[in-house]
Amino acid sequence: MGRTARRLQQVVGDRNLRIYETFCLHYEQAAREVARLDGNPAIASAFVSRSAFDRWMIGDIKGLPRRTTCRVLEHLLGEPAEKLFGPPELPAGEPRDAQLAAAAGGGPMRLETEASPHLAAMVSFRLADRQLGGGHVYRSVLHYLHTAIAPGLFGAENQPGSGEDVFRAAVVLTEMAAWMAHDAGRDDLARRHFASALRLGQSLTDASMSANVLAGMSHLALQTGQVSEAADLARSGLSRISTAAPMPVLSSRLHAMEARALAQLGEASGAQHAIEQAREDLALAHTSTVPDWVAPFDDAALASETASALLDAGVLTVAWEQAEKALALRDASRARSRAFGQVTLTRILLTQGQIDAACAVGGDLLDACQSIGSLRLSLQLDGLHSELVPYRTVPAVRDLLSRMTAVAQHRRLLLGSLALPEGPQA
Repeated sequence: MGRTARRLQQVVGDRNLRIYETFCLHYEQAAREVARLDGNPAIASAFVSRSAFDRWMIGDIKGLPRRTTCRVLEHLLGEPAEKLFGPPELPAGEPRDAQLAAAAGGGPMRLETEASPHLAAMVSFRLADRQLGGGHVYRSVLHYLHTAIAPGLFGAENQPGSGEDVFRAAVVLTEMAAWMAHDAGRDDLARRHFASALRLGQSLTDASMSANVLAGMSHLALQTGQVSEAADLARSGLSRISTAAPMPVLSSRLHAMEARALAQLGEASGAQHAIEQAREDLALAHTSTVPDWVAPFDDAALASETASALLDAGVLTVAWEQAEKALALRDASRARSRAFGQVTLTRILLTQGQIDAACAVGGDLLDACQSIGSLRLSLQLDGLHSELVPYRTVPAVRDLLSRMTAVAQHRRLLLGSLALPEGPQA
């Protein structure tokens, strides 16, 4: 009989490490730190296989892992291996029989909120996506949708995990899969996922669910050059939430998408008006509760979208200020967002004629983007390369172009291992 390992599940959940790719990112960093601390370089190559991780997460454990694995886990999670592979900790005052029941798998244990059993998975997927790029996480999201969400969608009405909560989870995770497919260069899959998410969202009484999907669809339309459609989708989302309870975060995002589209259509005044609406709405965000299911949209995101819109509208000084603000507000954990922000800032500086400054930002971008599995980022880097070519007689530009060529070769190898399946997806 295997050990329950429920405490390990609890700690991994508390640290938002339930997704295998996210866990490995932190485990491998911990292994390198332990190798340095212990003076044993061999530890730096320690890793955890997916099958072992999956067994840990379901409690299928026969004895402790090998000593090196335990050492790295203890460093990463801050608790002895014997404790990690033991029963979960319950709040002070919890009856002993309840603790024993939980350890045996029969207790009412919740790693996250009672109301949202899928919320922890959503948070973990978002975290992994932000750090690694959608190509790394797409299959895990699909697996969760098929194994954890689908039974609740099509099961009995009173079955645990059924009802509106599972529909919300289905909408959000299907939209997330759409963005991951787009990030990996599969816009055909992305459109199908978005269409599925919109259908699911329209079956709910909460208009914000479908409006949230429309914001994502508008963003995808912008990314694929369907600018008029992007504006229409953003306005449709705003129309859907106009009669519902105010949700400033979502309306701000929709206005920002509208601004991006109008700027590309040459309607500079309309774009700036939409930006002001987005700012006014986001300033009200602290006055209302944002549901966990609504896609995050904060000051950094608005600054980033504003910078892109104003670059297209030719308002370069303010675009530069907003691009700088977006990067200042994004920490290193948002590697992909920072990379996109650096692309935008480099383009703004080039347009302003600040060639050396543009090369400095471009160099930082190349240092940071090596492991981000995003074809979308690669395409933006290719576009930036083309914009730099006219300045290739400048030594700093020539050096940067040479580095970009090397990085592009590395990224092609990286992304080649992340190809998504060709068959139809939900």
